[in-house]
Amino acid sequence: MSRIDSDLGPLTWNAELDWWEGTIRLSSPELFRLYVFARSTPEQTITNDAHSAIRCLRTLEDSCRRYAATELLAVHNEEWAENGPIKDDEFMRRLVPDSLVIHESGYAELHFGDGDLFWGHGVGVRIRPDGSFQEAVVEG
Repeated sequence: MSRIDSDLGPLTWNAELDWWEGTIRLSSPELFRLYVFARSTPEQTITNDAHSAIRCLRTLEDSCRRYAATELLAVHNEEWAENGPIKDDEFMRRLVPDSLVIHESGYAELHFGDGDLFWGHGVGVRIRPDGSFQEAVVEG
């Protein structure tokens, strides 16, 4: 099943995972893979909270990068930096758009490729429904 969403464009339903899949561009030129959980209805409805989160996240990519640097730069420099410490602007620049997961409640997870900051482990930023940051983590 496919549909065109007014906010998100073309989406495809993944019945195994109960979410809509597509792509989305935030502030960087690269696309994020997009996954939006939906209510179990005949139409697999994307909730208003999920739509609100997506509208908010369209402006938060740079803030997510900055937050990840604030939370994880010291860990990188102390434990992962084979070529010496880096500064926050280098950390933010090396994050590569990967995916955005939106839950029905509006809770979101923005995932980045690590740009070799953490030897191939991803970087995730968890965002509460109100748009505030919950945590930034090294994934995988």
